[in-house]
Amino acid sequence: MTRRLVMLKLRLLAGQLRRSPWQVVGLVLLLVYGIGVTGLLVALLVALRYAPLRLATDVVVGGGSLAVLGFALVPLLIGVDDTLDPRRFALFGLDRTRLAIGLAVAAVVGVPGVALSVIALATVATWSRTPGAVLTALVAAPLTVLLCVLAGRCAAALAGLLLSTRRTREAVSAAGVVALVLLGPAFALLSNADLGPDAAATLQHVTAVLGWTPLGATWAAPAAVAAGSTAEGLLRLVIGLVVVLLLAVAWRALVGRAVSSPARTAPPQTVTGLGWFGRLPGTPLGAVAARSTTYWARDVRYRVSALIVPITPVALVLVLGFAGVPGPTLALLPVPVVALFAGWTTHNDIAYDHTAVWLHVAAGVRGTADRLGRLAPVLAVGSPLIVIGAIVCGVLAGDPVVAAALIGTSGCLFLSGAGLGAVTSALAPYPVPRPGASPFQQPNSAGGAAALVQSALFLGQLVLSAPALVLGLVGVRGGGDGWLWASLVVGLGVGALVLVVGTRIGGRVFDRRGPEILAAALRA
Repeated sequence: MTRRLVMLKLRLLAGQLRRSPWQVVGLVLLLVYGIGVTGLLVALLVALRYAPLRLATDVVVGGGSLAVLGFALVPLLIGVDDTLDPRRFALFGLDRTRLAIGLAVAAVVGVPGVALSVIALATVATWSRTPGAVLTALVAAPLTVLLCVLAGRCAAALAGLLLSTRRTREAVSAAGVVALVLLGPAFALLSNADLGPDAAATLQHVTAVLGWTPLGATWAAPAAVAAGSTAEGLLRLVIGLVVVLLLAVAWRALVGRAVSSPARTAPPQTVTGLGWFGRLPGTPLGAVAARSTTYWARDVRYRVSALIVPITPVALVLVLGFAGVPGPTLALLPVPVVALFAGWTTHNDIAYDHTAVWLHVAAGVRGTADRLGRLAPVLAVGSPLIVIGAIVCGVLAGDPVVAAALIGTSGCLFLSGAGLGAVTSALAPYPVPRPGASPFQQPNSAGGAAALVQSALFLGQLVLSAPALVLGLVGVRGGGDGWLWASLVVGLGVGALVLVVGTRIGGRVFDRRGPEILAAALRA
């Protein structure tokens, strides 16, 4: 059974290369990036062979502990694309033990598992200081891989059991967004904290403690042997082995629970009235706008996107504030950042419809109506917020006229992002989480395509907004109020032009590629 599950995983991975050319290009770029990062880490581990033993121990144990923690927490907090979910084998009547072993081995087949295996094996070079340390590293490496894989499998299974209802998924997803965004300020605060002359000793104490925990025991075992403490190294290997056995027992129990117990469902909700469909005009544009507004109000995937928009500038201001940036300068940053992300959120809007996009194709909805209808709620909410925020930030910066440049630059970022998004969402939609799934549960085939489209849109927004930004900077640096007003005119003019042209081009693309868009939605 294990061999068949591994072959199934390999076929699933190979199937991603049979998708559209753009998705293949994105996947190849993602693989190249992963190979590059793995190569750098392997080179670092090899170089640590010639570093002082204390430094090598701190780096390996500290970094390895973070890797184990990541494997355990990421599936629980933000979800993963589990192509071999145990619940999918519930109807086959398979032996639980054999199924658990097969799924655990198959979990190693993939970019994270292979990268971890290579990195863990590279620690043999790090500890090639004594024969005993080499032998210990050869035993610790597979133990580490098993520890990480089983921790990830158990976390994913727990997430599937505990987060099976929509409300729990929404709550955990929102908490995950806030936690991830606030990691930046937390690291900035730690990096600027004055730990005094004992900082190195404090960090060594932390890694020493981690070396006796499940997070770092297997990473620290070869280091202990290299330092001459063979008994200590063997004891840490025993700790790692015991943890792996406990995780294996837990994994088998979770597999048994997953294949024997139906998923929990939330009680049905009763909805009355037509909602936004009763408030907006009964036209194609009004119907699409009503659907889009309903999505933004009720779909957790849209809520997470909306939550990122205000949290990101807060995190940025905190980081720069810790770094010593003056307050008047910080006041100029939040509104452009909000505008950048608010316009960017529209770049793949059509993919969130999933199979429901067939309604637009079958009904013959004009592409322009579809494009404008999807942008309507974003423009209706984002435009006044940018104007009000720019005025408030201009006052905080000490010069109310600066609000003109903020409105021009932010408006250009926002409107050009919406216009470019109207084109990209119809021209190159990429798979997104399905309705009801975790907003972080990106399909395997989406990574490279998503990165390519998102990067292109960000770059387009920045390039198109560069004239307004330059004019505004000249005005802020003492060029006079005329430069600030010129930034307003140029920014809004360019943004409005891009919005009009983008919706028209996007509408034509939608009219021409209706079947392809529906096929892309079915692949998600």
